[in-house]
Amino acid sequence: MKKAFTLIELLVVIAIIAILAAILFPVFAQAKAAAKKTSSLSNVKQEMLGLLMYAGDNDDVFAPVVSWSDPAPAYLGGGPYQPWSWLILPYMKNTDIMQDPQAPAMQAWPAVWNVNTTKALAPQYGLNYVGLSPVTGSPFVITPNSSTSIAAPAETVAIAAKFSTSEDSLGATGTYWAGAGSWTTTQTVEGPECWTIPEWCFVNWGVGSWYDTSYLLGNKAAGAKTGGVSLRNADRSIVAWVDGHATANSAGQLAKGTNFTFTTNEPDVVFTDETVYLWDKK
Repeated sequence: MKKAFTLIELLVVIAIIAILAAILFPVFAQAKAAAKKTSSLSNVKQEMLGLLMYAGDNDDVFAPVVSWSDPAPAYLGGGPYQPWSWLILPYMKNTDIMQDPQAPAMQAWPAVWNVNTTKALAPQYGLNYVGLSPVTGSPFVITPNSSTSIAAPAETVAIAAKFSTSEDSLGATGTYWAGAGSWTTTQTVEGPECWTIPEWCFVNWGVGSWYDTSYLLGNKAAGAKTGGVSLRNADRSIVAWVDGHATANSAGQLAKGTNFTFTTNEPDVVFTDETVYLWDKK
């Protein structure tokens, strides 16, 4: 007589497989997320090394948030536009590093654009320009700081993961900027406290900010309430510090020295202890 499984046995096997799948699938998802986090930390660390190498070749001065000079990959308002991400590219020779594996893919640019150029012009990591390359005056004056002028390099944010162009309210090639001689939001991130400092900036962190209501449309993961600083994995952002190390931090950790919370209105975010603030050179 031929042996065969009974219906009950088949159902038991199927139930066991279903239970194992229910146990293992979340583990696979967690492993995938952890791998992307590790890759993102590697990316931002390499970018920071590129920024330090640029400084090493330029009298210890960091790359400016933007250089309005040729040879430029793009023109903005009729002027040649070289953002910091483009200026450090020769030290990395890899534009994939500028895309965060944790973030949604960037919005596709017109086919006439070189894909590597667009990755450098629309990075998913932003420069803390207020701390490293502040913009002052009117007309605008961009004055990059020297790496040795940073009093606490291990406690000063240099680069942070940011929103993807597929998450903002503009088209693929659109950007917000402050006019001729300024900088754009596409390559930068904001610190928690912005309005009471002497340098130019876009906005504070907090509820009801321009990032929150108009630019990132309430998308917390993209950075709507944190000045474009994204919070992808367990509400943590990927950050490179001036001394070259990289970490994953919560918004609360990065807002040290201010009263920021996810329920604080943007105009009400103020300093509580400027000496421990992580976004300026001190």
